[in-house]
Amino acid sequence: MALSEQIRANPHVGKVATDFQAAVAHHQAGRLDRAELLYKKVLRKAPTMPDALHLLGLIALSHGRAARAVELIQKALKHYSADIAEVHMNLGNAYLAAERRADAEASYRRAIALDPRLAAAHCNLGKILIDRGEFVAALAECRSALTLDKTLAEAYVNAAAALRALGGLTEAESELSRALQIQPNRPDVLRALAVVLGELDRFDEAITVHELGINRQPNDAVAHSAFSSTLLRMHDGARALVHAGRAVALAPGAASCWLALGLAERMLGRFDAAERCITRAVEIDPEMTEARSHLAFIGRHRADSDEAARLAATLARDSTPVSERIVAGFALGKMMDDADRFDEAFTLFAEANHLFRSVRAEVGERFDAAEFIEAIDRLIEQSPPELLAGLPRWRNPSELPVFVVGMPRSGTTLIEQIAASHSQVFGAGEISDLNAISLQLAAKNRDVPQLQDWDADYSRSLADFYVDRLHKLGGDARRVINKTPDNIMLLGLVALLFPGARVVFASRDARDTCLSNFFQRFAHGNLFSYDLADCGARAKGVTRLAQHWLRVLPLRMLTVDYEALVGDLEGESRRLIDFLGLDWEPACLDFHRTERAVTTLSVWQVRQKIYTRSVSRWRHYERHLGPLLEALR
Repeated sequence: MALSEQIRANPHVGKVATDFQAAVAHHQAGRLDRAELLYKKVLRKAPTMPDALHLLGLIALSHGRAARAVELIQKALKHYSADIAEVHMNLGNAYLAAERRADAEASYRRAIALDPRLAAAHCNLGKILIDRGEFVAALAECRSALTLDKTLAEAYVNAAAALRALGGLTEAESELSRALQIQPNRPDVLRALAVVLGELDRFDEAITVHELGINRQPNDAVAHSAFSSTLLRMHDGARALVHAGRAVALAPGAASCWLALGLAERMLGRFDAAERCITRAVEIDPEMTEARSHLAFIGRHRADSDEAARLAATLARDSTPVSERIVAGFALGKMMDDADRFDEAFTLFAEANHLFRSVRAEVGERFDAAEFIEAIDRLIEQSPPELLAGLPRWRNPSELPVFVVGMPRSGTTLIEQIAASHSQVFGAGEISDLNAISLQLAAKNRDVPQLQDWDADYSRSLADFYVDRLHKLGGDARRVINKTPDNIMLLGLVALLFPGARVVFASRDARDTCLSNFFQRFAHGNLFSYDLADCGARAKGVTRLAQHWLRVLPLRMLTVDYEALVGDLEGESRRLIDFLGLDWEPACLDFHRTERAVTTLSVWQVRQKIYTRSVSRWRHYERHLGPLLEALR
């Protein structure tokens, strides 16, 4: 490190230089306490020596004394003869540690202006932008950092965080893997990778990585909390509860851990316990909008409550990140809808949807209604009855699989909950295995144009694998339900692989279905739901495809009408259980009491007794629904 001009001008130059060089040597060797003493000794003789102030500030920062670090580095900047990019960057780090994010951003931007090649400044600015919800801009900064320095692990980690927020899970996995190549077994990166693998439904890999991270740091509360979130995706509420409980025990002052515990309780239908946990999270971190939204969606706060006022204040603040505005908008809209304040509710939902569409559009993600309709046309054209009745060598004859399909928010979760209340039925929720099988078959037979020429043994092995997985999930159950609504696009494949399967089509007034989609913030996918016209186009396409499958599939199929189910719960439930080939059990009418994990947005509704409020709900909003009604016409 070069000595500053002030050292050469100091009357004690010889002694100061010797002490300073010794301090730097200790600093570089990691002997920070010794270095700190020597820097202080130098500053007693040369109080305005900028290098000593700067480096003493870095030691203060490494010891967690952020405010002192800011003070020292600010003072150093005043005494340098010129602006130095690295010093501004380190001041940004001190500001960030002191929770002064606006000042940190300004320092990083100043550092970049002085030296655009400073990779770490781009990387750290990316982290600031991620925290503010500006994921596209954050990704650009991380890319700039990696262009300058491909060995900067933190830039890969930040890029992965931005990509995950933007829905780029596969790309996020790749970035995290690169970070681990540079810093193997880094616990926070292992944790992030495990979460992404879980979100990709690659659960075996996710569990392996989670356990590796926890084995390295068994008392890391965040690691247990993250493992809990993956277990929730796997519908394993009991294990999720254990790890979330462990997280709270390790870090009782961490809001995120209490939220994780609340979500695990909610999945298991323990709403009083869930409310207590989520409320505790909000008490610890009053700005935790995500936690507030979950309280709204389990019906625990009214439109005139303090909680609603806080959400409104969040929306009113210009500084609120877009991601939080979206969360708050959906939550407050739900409160207003519950209070029958329909015009206010619609305004909130419409703005939240607009913001979400804008965020997705920035990364090129849009629902293309014309493309979707073309896909429906191709499916109908390519699946004539004679094809679906053929290819017997592909098949697994098991009657275990049941598929509940339709539009999201059309009653699929309610149908599953009623059926899963039967002692011989297991509800597996939304599992993506069928889509994975479709992709594997397409990859295996990429160069084989005729379906009849595809590898029959390979196809049968995939069918066998799926049935074996259902057996593992359902234990002794005679029927296992996969209620992924979009499996309606894959029912031709179901007919080819599982001739013994049963299919239940969930049907509901399209106006209510589309409105319910528009009022939901989905965890991922369903891009159509954020625009009323797109909702209508998709609902029409799904209805047309359902009608086609009902005509041509050589399967046992049943349509369950949501309005009929609400109007005659016992009659329709008996019809459903009879269709499944099972004897009637009265427990099916007490579906809201059934203790099982529910992971979809209907987790609250299916724990309530049947009610009619959701029938013809669209009429309350009719004057706002022009684009939807036109699309459905």
